[in-house]
Parts: sequence; structure tokens; C-alpha cells
Amino acid sequence: MSDLIDGYRLPKGSIVFINAWGLHHDETRYPNPDVFDPDHYKGVTALAPVLAAATNENERDHYGYGSGRRLCPGIHLAERNLFLAMSKLLWAFQFSAGVDESGMEVELDTDPQTGYSEGFLVCAKPFSCKVEVRSEGKRRTIDKEFAGAKRNIFSRFEV
Repeated sequence: MSDLIDGYRLPKGSIVFINAWGLHHDETRYPNPDVFDPDHYKGVTALAPVLAAATNENERDHYGYGSGRRLCPGIHLAERNLFLAMSKLLWAFQFSAGVDESGMEVELDTDPQTGYSEGFLVCAKPFSCKVEVRSEGKRRTIDKEFAGAKRNIFSRFEV
């Protein structure tokens, strides 16, 4: 027995991988896919679990959580934790490009062949970045919250 998909016959037992990189770099959907463009998400208000369950592939905005029966079971938790983490980082810190020895900005290597690690878990290679606390008021809040976490949480795990 086999399945027929778009004219291609897949033998029984075939393993099919989602080409997430290819889907995220489809130039018919994303005019310049190698450039980060936040406007790509303009007007997208649905949560990832809703978008991931869309039966129309044009309603999907990403495939980072997988698809179908292999959809990440923690998608709800992951999305909410990512939102909280990113919101707090952006509230507290100003991020900008790192500088080299002569004070010139260092351009990020976003090339998929040279800017990232290889293997099962692909990560950005180390890069230069400048991170500054946005204000003294925010610094005081960060210090106060960290001291409380050290006292009330981290202390329970000290050896």
C-alpha cells in the first residue's frame, strides 16, 4: 500500500520530513526571506496553536513547532514562556550590534551556511552584541528581584 501526494507515490513505511527551512524561505510568501522583517507578522494576532492547526497552509506563519501528529505537545507553554521572556528582556535591556576593536559595528552573520552550528539542534554561532540596562530604575528593579530570587529560590539548591 502507498499514498499518492501531488502525483508522487510514497511507498508504505516512507519517512517524510517537513522542509521547515524551505517553507520559511519561500520567496512567493516572503519577498526577502533571508532578512528579518517584523512586518511579516503585522496583523497576525492568532496564537501559534491556532495557526499550527490551520488546514489551509497559507494561514500558517511558521513550522517551528512541527506539524500534524508530530506537533509539539508543549506548544502552548512554549509560546507563553517565549512571550514572557522576550517581553521582560525588551522591557529591561537595549540590544544593539557589538563593536570591534576600532569601534565599528560588527555585522551579524545570518548566512545559513556560515552563521549557524550544524547538527540536530541548530543554533547561532557566538556573535558580538551590546546589551545595556534601559534605565537606573530598571536596574534597581532587576537587582531587587534577583536578590529575592537568590534568597527565596536559588538558596534551596545550593550545595
